[in-house]
Amino acid sequence: MDAVKGKFSELYRSRFMFYSLVRKNLFGKYKNSVLGFAWNFLTPVISVMLFYIVFENFMGRGVPYYWLYLCVGMFPFSFMNTNLIGGASSITSNGGMIKKMYFPRELLPLSQVAYTLIVFLIAYVIVFIMMLITGFPLSTKGMLALPLVIITMFVFSFGTILLTSAISVYSRDFEYLITAFARVLFWVTPIFYMIDSLTGILSKIIWFNPLTYYVEGLHEIIYWGVMPSAELLIVCTMLSLVMLVIGAYVFEKLKDGFAERI
Repeated sequence: MDAVKGKFSELYRSRFMFYSLVRKNLFGKYKNSVLGFAWNFLTPVISVMLFYIVFENFMGRGVPYYWLYLCVGMFPFSFMNTNLIGGASSITSNGGMIKKMYFPRELLPLSQVAYTLIVFLIAYVIVFIMMLITGFPLSTKGMLALPLVIITMFVFSFGTILLTSAISVYSRDFEYLITAFARVLFWVTPIFYMIDSLTGILSKIIWFNPLTYYVEGLHEIIYWGVMPSAELLIVCTMLSLVMLVIGAYVFEKLKDGFAERI
């Protein structure tokens, strides 16, 4: 417990560096563009409009508000997928910082997942605005569970980045393996299809994918307008805690060799 408290204290003392890293990710990505930070809003707007125009009018006509079902599932998947792929290089891509100065190495994965969370929340704000414009029948029955699902999704992704970023320092092939694995996850995550419509082996495999629980939880809260089952919320919580513990343990064991390996 003393070690955990010490780690939190160290991270708190480095909070201004954390803010700087998040700001760098938010603004640095589009620093050479005219619109700059506005692209963090425009990108999800374009995606939502494409989903609405293409899938609502030409595809998925048998599913009411199919564009919303896609958006509710696609944006959390993109959040976790971006952290899975991009987070794996969060240490190796900042080798200069690690070699030149001391700071809690956990700041790099933490700033990555914080940045992607902000982008995710912006996208969901756009989705909610579009829901109001299109007259979607909003329900508040499951909204109390929304913060829990998002927080556990954040913790799960942070644990994932801690694990993958540490291993990637010692094995650069691991990053390519993660990228290939992410492609598989896309097809076994309920984004374009509904779980109830699945049959055969896929209906069983899909539940071995941890991303399914977070995406399905958000589907139930926002699209279906119901409170997720207690079992689903417990699984989301347990997955996040287990991944955080594993990621933190591996990161702690390997971080002393980062400067030599990069």
